[in-house]
Amino acid sequence: MSITDTLLLRSLLLFLMLGSVAGLFAGMALIMRPDWLSRVNKHASRWMSTRQFERPLERTVKLDHWFYRHHRTSGILILAGAVYTLYFFTAILDKPSILAGLSRKFPIPPALIASLLDALVLSCVLGAAFALIISLFLLIRPSLLRGFEQGANRVLSLRHALKPLEIQRSGVDEYVLHNVRLAGMLLLFGSLYALVGMGIWMS
Repeated sequence: MSITDTLLLRSLLLFLMLGSVAGLFAGMALIMRPDWLSRVNKHASRWMSTRQFERPLERTVKLDHWFYRHHRTSGILILAGAVYTLYFFTAILDKPSILAGLSRKFPIPPALIASLLDALVLSCVLGAAFALIISLFLLIRPSLLRGFEQGANRVLSLRHALKPLEIQRSGVDEYVLHNVRLAGMLLLFGSLYALVGMGIWMS
């Protein structure tokens, strides 16, 4: 394990240990002063809707007019990028040296690294071939892309996917509010167990 990995691991463990210490104090506070939880819950249980976060993602950015207005320029640029990508992944890429470097850096079986690298190369080659076809359409007959453009430019709203996040689930809160001391004891013992275990592991 390198020095950087060791420092990152120790930093993560220290962060978790600080969280465990905070859990100890919170557990003792719940056991000794259970009425504090009701006061804290009034300020902490503010409802936040996901709509304000998903609105920027649902804004449409239209670049079609620019591509159709400058279809030769965009076609040449896409063609050049696609040709270079195909040339790089089929002629320049030195697979043995990349596999050797990745095997030295990551403790992963070489066969798995080779499979992942092959999948990456195949994805890039297929993407470049698709971009090459699109660039030829832009150079020769950009009007043929109208049907593909209408199918690809469908607006997909995130409202249906994020709807489960908008449902309030207060079952856990109500259980903890009715069993404050029990929740405090569980939090106390869990934090103590995590703190002792990480301390022994670090030592």
